[in-house]
Amino acid sequence: MFGPPNGTFDADWAATALRSNRPELDHPTSVRLVEGAWELLRSSNLRGEPLATALDLEPGLASAVAAVATETAELYLDRR
Repeated sequence: MFGPPNGTFDADWAATALRSNRPELDHPTSVRLVEGAWELLRSSNLRGEPLATALDLEPGLASAVAAVATETAELYLDRR
């Protein structure tokens, strides 16, 4: 998988990943959604379904956003 450098969060990259699963979203909305999920992930240590539940979004969208944030954390934070 191609992505940002190890240990970094790139909202544009994460938004592009989100839009690959939810193409109806525009880029600015996707950026806003992944930034919010990333903030919750980092501040509350939530991932996966607990993160999706904490997001104030429609359940299907929340799951997609949480999946991108969780995958980003697993690939770029956990492997330091």
